[in-house]
Amino acid sequence: MTEPASAAATCHHLVLVPGFFGFNNFGDLAYFNGVREALVEAFAERGLSLSVSYVNTPPTASIRVRAGRVLETLAQVAASSSGPIHIVGHSTGGLDARLAIAPTASLPSDAGKHFDYQRVRTLVSVCAPHFGTPLATFFSSALGKPLLTLFARYWAWALERGRIPLAILLRLGYFIVRLRDPFRRRRSTFDELYEKLLNDLHDARRLELVQFLRGITSDQSLLFQLTPAGCDLLNACTGDPAVRYGSVVARARRPSFRSLVGSVWDLYTQIMHPLYAVMHFIVGRGDTSLVPPPAPAQSERLLALYGELPGPHDNDGVVPTSSQLWGELIHATSADHLDVVGQFGRSDAASWSGDWIPSYSAFTGAEFVKLWRAVSDFILRDPHAHEEKAVGSERTEQDMLADS
Repeated sequence: MTEPASAAATCHHLVLVPGFFGFNNFGDLAYFNGVREALVEAFAERGLSLSVSYVNTPPTASIRVRAGRVLETLAQVAASSSGPIHIVGHSTGGLDARLAIAPTASLPSDAGKHFDYQRVRTLVSVCAPHFGTPLATFFSSALGKPLLTLFARYWAWALERGRIPLAILLRLGYFIVRLRDPFRRRRSTFDELYEKLLNDLHDARRLELVQFLRGITSDQSLLFQLTPAGCDLLNACTGDPAVRYGSVVARARRPSFRSLVGSVWDLYTQIMHPLYAVMHFIVGRGDTSLVPPPAPAQSERLLALYGELPGPHDNDGVVPTSSQLWGELIHATSADHLDVVGQFGRSDAASWSGDWIPSYSAFTGAEFVKLWRAVSDFILRDPHAHEEKAVGSERTEQDMLADS
C-alpha cells in the first residue's frame, strides 16, 4: 500500500521493510508507528514531497522469499512514478533489502527483469543483524523451534474456533487485567493490543491473523539464516551495488535486579521484562567471531555518539550492537529493538502505543524524532558534496572476505 504524497517537482519514494515477525498493520496496530509521519515531516521542511510504501513480507520465510517481495514492491513503485527510490529496512528487513537490490541474486520473482536498479539511491538498515544474532541460534535449536511452532499453532487454532467464544475470553481477560488499574491512570501494552487489535475480531481480521500464524508454522527458513553462520553466507553471496548504505544501531539498557523489581508494578512489564532479560543474556553471550571490527569512520562516529565503542555484550535485546553496523553509521541510540520503530510507549497527541519490549532504556519521543531526522538527512545528502569516498563503501563484502 502506498501513501499519497503532496505535489512537488520531484517526489522521493521510500519503501519500508519490516523485520522478523513483521507486518504492516493489524487493525489499528502499526509496525512502523509514527515513522512515516516523522519522515514526511522532515522532507516537507525542506520543501520536498515523500511517498511511503510498505512491503508485506511473510513473517519467518527465507530471506530469498522476503527479498522477492521487496523487489516486487520496488518494481511497482518504479512503474507508477518517477523520482529517486530509497529503502529503509528494520531488523531482518535490512537483509531482505540488501538481497533485493543485488542484480545477480536469484529471487522467486520476475520483477527484476524490467526493474532499473539504479533508481534505488539509498538503503538504510535499522538494527539489522548483518552478521547474525545468537537469538536465531536459540530459536533454530531443538528446543526453540518446537516452542515457536507450538505457540503459533495454538493461537491459530484458537482463532479458528470462532469469533464469539474467543471474544468472550478476551473481554474477560482484559477485565481481569484492568482490575490492577480500574481508573485507567496509565495505558499499558495490554491496552494497546486490546483496543487496536483484539477488541473487534471480525472474520476478516481473524483470517488475517490466522494466515500470519500459519505462515510461521509453514516456513521457518529464516531462523537458520539469521544465525551468524547463515548471515556470513549471505554476506559472501551478495554483491555491492552502487547504492549508498547507511545504518542505525542501538543498544538497550542491561537488565538488573533493580529493573526486575521495578517491573512488578505493571502486569505486562512483569511478564515481559524477565523475558527481555533472558533475551539480552542470550544475545550478549553469543559467538562474535564472525563480526568484523568497525571501520575507522564507524569507530569515530560511535565514540562521538556513545562516548565509547560498544562491547561484545552490548545489544538491543535481539541483535548485537556490533552486528548492526553496515555502511555509514547514521545514528546510534540507547534503545531496544522495537523502540526505534515507535513501539516505546508513545503518549503524544498524534499517537500512543505500549512499550512492546520493556527494557527501561529511556528512549523518548524526542530521541525518536532525532533518529528519523538523521535518516532523512542521510537520504537527502548530496553524495558528491564530499571528495572523500563514501563511508558506506568502507565495509563491503569484498573487504570482509579479504579480512577473513
